[in-house]
Amino acid sequence: MGRTSKPKAGSKGVYPRVRAKTIIPKFNTFKEENGIKVQNFFGYKVGMHQVFGVNKHKGSAYNGMKVKIPVTIIEVPKLNVAGIRFYKGTIGKKPIKEFLFKKFLSKNIDKTNSTLRKGKDKDIKEMDDFYNLNKEAISNAVILAETNPAEAGLPKKKSEMVELYLSGKVDEQMAFIKERLGKPITVDDFSKESAPLDVTAVSIGKGFQGVIKRYGVKRRHHKSQKGVRKVGSIGAWHPPLVMRTAPMPGQMGFHNRTIINCKYVGKCDFLKMPKSFGRYGTVKSEAIMVAGSIPGPKKRMVALRHGIRKFVDTKFDISEVLYN
Repeated sequence: MGRTSKPKAGSKGVYPRVRAKTIIPKFNTFKEENGIKVQNFFGYKVGMHQVFGVNKHKGSAYNGMKVKIPVTIIEVPKLNVAGIRFYKGTIGKKPIKEFLFKKFLSKNIDKTNSTLRKGKDKDIKEMDDFYNLNKEAISNAVILAETNPAEAGLPKKKSEMVELYLSGKVDEQMAFIKERLGKPITVDDFSKESAPLDVTAVSIGKGFQGVIKRYGVKRRHHKSQKGVRKVGSIGAWHPPLVMRTAPMPGQMGFHNRTIINCKYVGKCDFLKMPKSFGRYGTVKSEAIMVAGSIPGPKKRMVALRHGIRKFVDTKFDISEVLYN
């Protein structure tokens, strides 16, 4: 059967295709939830594996039978709560004020962090005074947490500062952060098994590529003039301009990409599965499994959040994960 011809591939919904500003992924929107909950978390991509579950798709010939589930393993070492950041209005914009307590930081913290270069350590009483004076202006209080790559199976030692967002009212957020200062936050504080998660990361970088690899444009005839691996025309006479939909060479990969509604399969049981993975090493701390694949190469940091879209699970039952 012949292949259907197509002019190009590539979504316009992800323009511009430029390199990510930072390798640390981030979410700016979160699900509205009642009560105080940690809404996002961070980990490191280990690689892929497979487990077994029970097919529960009623229209399938394999309904009720054991099926393979491809999963991505993410190592999730604990995050240390080291400070607080106050926002007015939209989170992710310039904060009103932040308090980072150096006494709660490890020796592996990246000293090039701009917050750490700004002088003396903050005091908890100073933080309370600022909050009481500016309570009306503050819309969100978020956790400043330190990652722990040294506790994971990575050669990297330098830790980063990340933001953990909380649901609930500002007073509840403030009380939660004060209680957790200097203490770790684990993946159990973030989410329960079988819950839908959104995963974001910076994809694998491929550098500057041409239209064949970047957009899947078909090669021209081998006798074509002025090149074979390029488009025949980049536009018409009228309109007298090159439209943004024309395939052009440029940056490919190293983009921020998000996968929505990944099913949280469960924690890894390394008594029943391998603990070492190629091009990663040995998993030394807790690790979780999410169904399917996620962006980025091995060892890259990934961000997790509670799924914000409606999730209808009709594929498989993972109430009991089977390893063989």
